Amino acid sequence: MGICWSIIVRVKVFIQKHFDSPVRRNIIANLFGVGVTLLNQVVLVPFYIFYWGNYLYSDWIVLSALTAFFTMSDVGLNSVIQNRFSIKLAQQDTRECNSLLTDNLIIITVIMVLVLIGAYIYISCFDICSQLGINAVSRHEANFIFMVLLVNVFLRMYSMVVNAIYRATRNASRSVYFDQCGMLSVGIITLLAIVCHVSMVWLSVLICIPNVLLMIVKSLDVRKYYAYRFRLSQADFGLIKQLALPSLSFMSFPLGNAIVLQGYTLLVNKFFGADSVVIYNTTRTMCNFVKVLLATIQNSIWPEYSISFGKSDFKRMRHLHRKAIKIAIMASIAISVVLLIFGPYIFEYWTGIPDMFLYDLMVAYLIVLITENLWTSSSVTLMATNNHSWLGLLFVMCSLAAIGSAYFVAVNDGKLYQIALTMMIIHIVLATYAIRKGLQLTHDKMLLLFRKRKIDS
Repeated sequence: MGICWSIIVRVKVFIQKHFDSPVRRNIIANLFGVGVTLLNQVVLVPFYIFYWGNYLYSDWIVLSALTAFFTMSDVGLNSVIQNRFSIKLAQQDTRECNSLLTDNLIIITVIMVLVLIGAYIYISCFDICSQLGINAVSRHEANFIFMVLLVNVFLRMYSMVVNAIYRATRNASRSVYFDQCGMLSVGIITLLAIVCHVSMVWLSVLICIPNVLLMIVKSLDVRKYYAYRFRLSQADFGLIKQLALPSLSFMSFPLGNAIVLQGYTLLVNKFFGADSVVIYNTTRTMCNFVKVLLATIQNSIWPEYSISFGKSDFKRMRHLHRKAIKIAIMASIAISVVLLIFGPYIFEYWTGIPDMFLYDLMVAYLIVLITENLWTSSSVTLMATNNHSWLGLLFVMCSLAAIGSAYFVAVNDGKLYQIALTMMIIHIVLATYAIRKGLQLTHDKMLLLFRKRKIDS
């Protein structure tokens, strides 16, 4: 009995020592999220193809992708409000905190009503099947599925409003677990529905259930950390005007990514052909594993930046910024070395295509990614404090400049690795800007960035 109790005590001490930090808890929670995403993607696809066939699965992809577009309909407002809420709660301004939550709920409701009305008018006037190339379901079924999936998008938005409270009270990991368990539930329901031959119409309804339950559970659970009740009198639309610019600026990041991802793919297809597109995109996907891991760390630090900024705790911000950059550099170099050694074998095993791997292309992409991780590590300081507007504009402008440079290289018979290297235009400019601004926000200096100091966390 004494031995068992000793083990329990040791385990408890270990957990308290190594997992008591909010950042560590956030990292573990975000890694769990990565696992859920990979599980859904890896496990479900073979079942879709085997039980539904290519045509039905293609219809589901099209309808899901179309409604997924509306996840951006809050134009970044939710991210900005979460940042502002963390800053204001750290300053004990509960009046503005309540207004932020109320404004967010009202805006989501208004957007949902407008989108649903617009969507209903659209499907009433136009044949969604012929326009989107839907073949395996009828127009009536496609209309119903489309509308239900749209409602599901907004149910998820509602459930994420209270994430601001979790983040501001250093419980961001808890909200991540809730959200990812909801995603996992959707994956399990989808899997069971496919195997049990449930129609796509009923599947679209069933996957709404986890988001409804998630919304209820989170609204009850979050009361332990912050007492909030919706009241129209708390609405303050003057706040929305203040947050409009940083909200719209958040949209520049998905726009810049779309320019880079889709623009380079189209350019490679035009000048190099379909085989090169496969090689280019597959190599990019393999190398982007570096970004997935480091994005997990950056998302984990994000809430702590907002809270520390609200408290004017620049010492902690410096500590987090320095650690993020050091981890980004070391991890990206370590993973790059592994890919340089095993990349050809991974590529051939994964794709089943021998003798198509381009080593120079992968080296070029890894150089680009190492540079990119420098500015993304510092960009979190800007985005977590709503100081990202110029960074977003620079990202779009540099993305367009990089595409123009890639086009020039392609016209002059450049090689694929040279096309990839033109992305350095984006990352050198943004690294210069983001690191400088990150140092200003954290009251730090470049000469001290890599100096080893004992800083309380």
